Amino acid sequence: MSSKKQRNAARRRPERVEAAAPKHSPPRRRWSPATLADTPLAALAITLLVYLRSIGNAFVYDDNEMILINRSIGDWAMLWRSFVNDSWWFRNPNQLPQSAYYRPLQDVWLSLNYHLFGFAPGGWHILTIAMHLLAVWLVFRIARELTDSRELGVSKWTPIIAATLFGVLPVHAQAVVWPTAIPLPMSAVFMLAALLFFIRSERDEHASKFLAPMLYAGALLSHESAALFPLIIAAYVVLLGPEGGAVSTIATWRKRVVRAAIATAPFFIELAIYLVIRFLVLGFISRLNIASTMTRAEELLTIPGVLATYALMLIEPWRASPVHPVDIVKSAAASEFYLPLLTLSGLIAAATYALWNDRQRKFYLFCAVWIAVSIVPVLNLRAFSPIALVEDRYLYMASAAWCMAVAQLTVTYMPKLEATGRLLAATTAMAVVICAGILFHVESFWHDEYALFSTCVERSPRSSLCHDRLGVALIDRGDLEAAEQQFKTANQIDPDGGAVLYHLGLTHVRMGRPGEAMSELKRALAILTDAPAGAYIEYAKLADSIGKTQERDEALQHAEGLPDGVKAVQLARAELMIQHGDFAGAESLMRAAIAQEPDTADYWTMLGVSLSRQGRNEEALEAYERSLRLKPDASLQRIVAQLRRNAAGQLVPP
Repeated sequence: MSSKKQRNAARRRPERVEAAAPKHSPPRRRWSPATLADTPLAALAITLLVYLRSIGNAFVYDDNEMILINRSIGDWAMLWRSFVNDSWWFRNPNQLPQSAYYRPLQDVWLSLNYHLFGFAPGGWHILTIAMHLLAVWLVFRIARELTDSRELGVSKWTPIIAATLFGVLPVHAQAVVWPTAIPLPMSAVFMLAALLFFIRSERDEHASKFLAPMLYAGALLSHESAALFPLIIAAYVVLLGPEGGAVSTIATWRKRVVRAAIATAPFFIELAIYLVIRFLVLGFISRLNIASTMTRAEELLTIPGVLATYALMLIEPWRASPVHPVDIVKSAAASEFYLPLLTLSGLIAAATYALWNDRQRKFYLFCAVWIAVSIVPVLNLRAFSPIALVEDRYLYMASAAWCMAVAQLTVTYMPKLEATGRLLAATTAMAVVICAGILFHVESFWHDEYALFSTCVERSPRSSLCHDRLGVALIDRGDLEAAEQQFKTANQIDPDGGAVLYHLGLTHVRMGRPGEAMSELKRALAILTDAPAGAYIEYAKLADSIGKTQERDEALQHAEGLPDGVKAVQLARAELMIQHGDFAGAESLMRAAIAQEPDTADYWTMLGVSLSRQGRNEEALEAYERSLRLKPDASLQRIVAQLRRNAAGQLVPP
């Protein structure tokens, strides 16, 4: 029997060897769709391509005050002073706080950008786009971590779809294209990175437990909306943590809640420390916006409309805009209250019913918690200006969870309709193309001040601020009559608007109507109790031009007591002397000022003007060059170049 088995085995042996021979499979294509889905390269490339348009955009709105006329932006002391003052401290260091915002990393970012790029906006835009690309990469990594589980099933397409949608979502234009909106993407990057490292630390006992809390500190110092981020961590631990797939019993839920409390403790301790620092710096945690007249009851009644607007902005990407007018609701019987409330309730009920039996319901619930936690901080409506109750950039962090949920839903249900995956690919491509096209268009809204506020006036015609800012943009374009009309419209909407009256007065100065201008500027300064020294100096120049010397001197005297007022008044007095033909007096005044502060570039420039008017061009050229060494100035560089050409021409023999 044994010999028979041996003979049979011997006969089968060659067959086994032949079967075990290696088979040479065709090499895998390096850039196949499957390999592209494993990396975020496609999402990053598409996002970068769409945002390249914004590199040519100018500075707009708050950029002017926070960057272009920020007297401290070139001072390295701004880096440390930003941690002990509010975000707008540089506007008037003698009267603090200047705002209700404590965002030191925003001011640090602005200062570093200035030292890298000066006032060339292209470099600022490139770095902001880079910040957004980092957020896209983090969304891809988090989506992979969240969907790479036994409960959800491994999906190679969810991360790339989520990251691509996040990259080209039109509501991100405001946060990415507007340089001074950097706190929202910066804070989101810190939170996304903190969440990613926390997830990895939960799954790998060798991973660092300290990186996530450290990154959360950066988020808090970037934007106050990061305050509730620990609740996202808690939701992850309870819903998707290591015990997230266990059978739901009271014991397991209790265990998850205990684990969540322990895991979030470091984050809540950081939050407490941040709130203490915030109170010490500002003197309060939150306060009513000076432009808000909303009561607490009106705030609660307006919240459903605000939430409904945010929901529509996510669902309908073409709603992206620089402004979203929202009416303040004054009664529970108003349709602006109960219709949004009923709509939101219906959406929540429908989503709950549709996904209740879905095996991935915990993932969708986690995304819902993430979205809610990210939006709740911006529902403190009384802390905002009435024109800014809803802003695109406030959805930046929430939209990451939205894109992940949409991507997972698409990947889960599209193959059931068409098994080959063609419908999934076509639907995804169509959504990306539509969003990218809308985003490309929305970027144009932020091209310059005229484009921005033309859009704002079109979409919010009852906004005094929008008409006022459009008027300023029209002045820069030289269209004084159109600017006057915008200021008059703004004044009709808000008769007590000091800034509108001031701008209207300056427009009438340029139009040669000093009588109207004098009255308007005087009324404006009576309203604007915190007007800068330059505003009083403009009033003094106008008073001087029509012979009202007493009012001129009073305005100059008042300006001297304001921040940087002494320097500004010295320059104004010299300018007035030059206008009256007293060139020698202006020279004497500037030389005395330079003797006290030789490193003030504007003194050297004004000295050069007084010398040039006296025909002493060589001395004027030396003064201008000294000014340029202290502070670069493009217009002064052109004057110096012209003086050099004139001097060279005089040396040529006839």
